[in-house]
Amino acid sequence: MSSTRQIGLFGLGGAPKHSVRESFPYLWDEHINIVHEEILKTLKINYEKLIANETELTILVTHSPPYRIADYSTPITLKEFVVLEEIMEEHGAKTKSRNPLHLGSKAIKGFVNDFKPDIHIFGHVHKQGGKIAEKSVNVSHLSALPYKLTGRKFLIMDTGKEGVKFSFDSVVEGYIEFEEFIEYYL
Repeated sequence: MSSTRQIGLFGLGGAPKHSVRESFPYLWDEHINIVHEEILKTLKINYEKLIANETELTILVTHSPPYRIADYSTPITLKEFVVLEEIMEEHGAKTKSRNPLHLGSKAIKGFVNDFKPDIHIFGHVHKQGGKIAEKSVNVSHLSALPYKLTGRKFLIMDTGKEGVKFSFDSVVEGYIEFEEFIEYYL
């Protein structure tokens, strides 16, 4: 007789403004207290709904990592900055003078610390792709090469009796053409 586990997923899109160099939709300013509180409230309500439904395994999925968990980004080099500045000038945008080192969300970190979901899956900081910190996993693209050269990576979670184990695999081999991948896998 096999037993099934009730798994609940909940999440949040977007990222803190300090974590990107340009202006995109779905950014929030965590330095505004009401925004920070609204993020916490949204996550808490959705988490409590799962708990009320007797969910055995809660999985938080966010675009942004929590602050200081697989969110470290090395500063850009002078050459990268000059190229970025040229691109931004062509589009009439201003560049920031620095690249913050920790790009994660303090609101998400606060929620994770207080409510302790069983698993937290996130992305956003590609240089930290594939990092696992206890039950937190950054699933950003795991290669400096484009997707069409490396294939799509994905996370495998084994939620057995010994606890949760994480590993990564690839849908396709590196030699497959991108169009073939789209046609076959999507």
